[in-house]
Formats: sequence, C-alpha cells, structure tokens
Amino acid sequence: MSDLKHQLAMERRLERRQRRREEYRSGLRPMAIAAWNITKEHNVGSLVRTAHAAAAAEVVLVGDREWNVEAAKTSELYTTVTQLADIEAFRKHLESRRWNLVAVELDHRAVNVFDAEYPERPCFLLGAELAGVPGELLDEAELVVQIPQWGLVPSLNLAIAGSIVLYDYLGKLHREDRLERPDGGLVDNQSGEPEGEDDVDHKG
Repeated sequence: MSDLKHQLAMERRLERRQRRREEYRSGLRPMAIAAWNITKEHNVGSLVRTAHAAAAAEVVLVGDREWNVEAAKTSELYTTVTQLADIEAFRKHLESRRWNLVAVELDHRAVNVFDAEYPERPCFLLGAELAGVPGELLDEAELVVQIPQWGLVPSLNLAIAGSIVLYDYLGKLHREDRLERPDGGLVDNQSGEPEGEDDVDHKG
C-alpha cells in the first residue's frame, strides 16, 4: 500500500472510530460505579470494561491508586474514568453529578440485592478488597445492598461484584419496561458490523 493510500485508510478508520464513540456516548445510561481505594490494579481495569459494556456514564476511582489499563481492553477510550483524591472530593462529586449513593457491602443494614429497589441515578460504591466501604459512607448511602453468598469464603472479586449489581439494576429496569436497547447495542444497523470492530480487542 502506498503512503497516500495508507494515510487515507488511517483517516477513514479514525473518522469511523470517532463516529462510533459519539454514537456510544449518546446512549450512556444515568448510572455510575465507584471503587474505594482499590489495591489490586487488575480489578479496576475489569470494572471499567464492565461499565463500558453496560453503558454506564462513568467510573469513579477514589484514592491515589494506579490501575491496570490493559485489563480494560481499550474500553477506557470510550468510558469516562474520574479519579478523586479522598472522601470529601467523592462527596462533592456525588452532589455535583446528582448521583445517589448505593453502597455494596456485607453489613447489618444491607438489603439483599435480589430485593433491592434502587434509586434513580445510582452510583454503586464498591469497597477496598480488605477494608470495605468506610462506615461513614455506609451511613450516608441512599441504599446498602449485599450479594448473597453460599460459599465458605464470604468474599466476591470486586470486579465481579460490580458486574452483578450493575446488571441487577439493568434487569430491574427491563422488567419495568424502562430499559432502552434491552438486547444490547453491539451492532451498527447501517453497516451490519459489530461496533468497535476496528478498535476493540474482543479476546479475553
């Protein structure tokens, strides 16, 4: 391929990627998922990947932590990831974005996720792998939910727990006939090709 043809092909690809990014972001859902002071970098990348699949408006990371971009499989190119320094910054962010805090934690006041009635504009907060969600944020949450477990080890991987609550929320919207595109949005109706085929690594 000549240099000119290669340049034109790259320009078309970039234009297509930008168009699909705009189409994707126009369909974002008014929900967010947050992670508190996570220590395992891979978990955050996996959480960003899940948020992208569910079309969540943003992922919020609280605490000065690095995270594994590779685990996100390029979804970080399309999903807003907001990093905040501390609990006070998180509170201000919730208020400015009008998110309603839903803490996900094993706690005496928690509602079984199967029975949960979520507020509008939820921001699901997942705690650090060892310490969990701070007590003061549990006190301030609109709702605390827990995922029932029947194993001997009372702990779910953080990214898996995030996936469960996001899709439980979407499932309940669907049963109320309030979920747009319930069959997913992976196909471009004009081209018939999977969205992001040029851009996303579908492996793993």
